[in-house]
Amino acid sequence: MVSNEVMARASLIIFTLQNAAFVLLMRLSKVMDTHYNSSVAVLVTEALKLPLSLVLLIFETGSPATAAGLLYKDIVLQPMDTLKISVPALLYTVQNNALFIAAENLEAAVFQVTYQLKTLTTAVLVVLILGRQQKPHQWFALLLLTAGTVLVQEPKKETAKAGAADAAAFTLGIAATLTACVCSSVASVYLEKILTESKPSIWVRNTQLCLFTIPIAWSGTLFVEDKYMKEDGNALHGFNYVVWAAIFTNAVGGMIVATVMKFAGNILRNFAQACAIIVGGLGSWLLFDFQITMRFVGGVSLVIGSIFIYGSKVEQLEQWKAQLLGAFGKGPPAAYAMVAQEAPPQELEEATPCTPASSVAEPQTPASKKTDD
Repeated sequence: MVSNEVMARASLIIFTLQNAAFVLLMRLSKVMDTHYNSSVAVLVTEALKLPLSLVLLIFETGSPATAAGLLYKDIVLQPMDTLKISVPALLYTVQNNALFIAAENLEAAVFQVTYQLKTLTTAVLVVLILGRQQKPHQWFALLLLTAGTVLVQEPKKETAKAGAADAAAFTLGIAATLTACVCSSVASVYLEKILTESKPSIWVRNTQLCLFTIPIAWSGTLFVEDKYMKEDGNALHGFNYVVWAAIFTNAVGGMIVATVMKFAGNILRNFAQACAIIVGGLGSWLLFDFQITMRFVGGVSLVIGSIFIYGSKVEQLEQWKAQLLGAFGKGPPAAYAMVAQEAPPQELEEATPCTPASSVAEPQTPASKKTDD
């Protein structure tokens, strides 16, 4: 039996590689210029998600019969709940099409960093729609995220003619990325607001989504004029190994995120996401001759920092601050140490409910030990 610790480490590594590989593979498939139809690629991606979700549901429930009963109960017997899924299904389909457009018109590293703006759009929608307040450190993190994203948008120095073409492609890529961010945010907030009464398995929910995303994605292929398909009559024209790899990494992405959240948690997921940005930048440098400038490094640093700050609690930030000061030989003020020693154990427990024991570097007093329980 594999332990949860091993599953957490494995899921984080896979999540990091999947995040970076998906962006790099999408960009590579566009650079290779095989003229494949992106809308067909989205349809194939959604079609792959359905059997993957069913297999994982069977694995979770232990038998096909149990999985079938669960699907019948949560889908067939809950028609209105299932129908509500059509809205995020449409949004996710638009999002996936926008991602291919963005990857075609932006450098992989720039696209990957810019796509982190979905955190900003989600936070704004959470405040406006759900009425949930963001904490001051989260607003600060969103400010860092925006500044870092703007910083990586470094224009290329080209001739006037090439510069105009690059500017048009850049604008289209940014617009597509922002569209993907908004669609992702609206879909996630919608699911949280509307579908609070029933909470089926994540794999049942993915199956419900596929029931709508597949026909919606198929309808999308009808609105795209494909002259290459007219020539050879094959909708999968241009689907080489890179395109198939991009499709597969996209299809398994949602499954990996669910696994990471189950075994690793939000903070470690943020760490893996930050690592993916770094891996994506190095991959862009190696594969596409992307120039990593100091401006880009500064922007990536701000984005990575914002990821950690936004997903952390105030207590964790205070602890990291204390550890950082300790690393530079600057301990907490004497007054703070006296308050910590004289405070009743119960108050300390309430002040630091999430402090992990492994993160305390100094020898513990009896009171401090109690805070780590």
